[in-house]
Amino acid sequence: MGSSISRDGELQVLGDLCRALVMRGLYVQMRDAVPGLTVTRAGGTTEDVLGYVVVNRRKGEVSWWRIDNLHPVTDLDGAAERITAFMAESTAPDRPGSRP
Repeated sequence: MGSSISRDGELQVLGDLCRALVMRGLYVQMRDAVPGLTVTRAGGTTEDVLGYVVVNRRKGEVSWWRIDNLHPVTDLDGAAERITAFMAESTAPDRPGSRP
């Protein structure tokens, strides 16, 4: 389990993770109402959002889509890899509810 991070630290984590996800071909937007990222597959629109990423500042973890998808903020490349894999799985054509 990680350690507590500041609000500024949370925004830095989100910015760094946003860049890492974009480099992996995902479409990512920073949200400002509740700090977080919306993530879609490449070429997606806001109607295609498949994931929302937030930082648990108290635990120092990144969380996406489900509460059990957690990764420490100290390894953002690893988090980006896991989120990218999750997005690929979520958009698989044979998966119920996925969009082509």
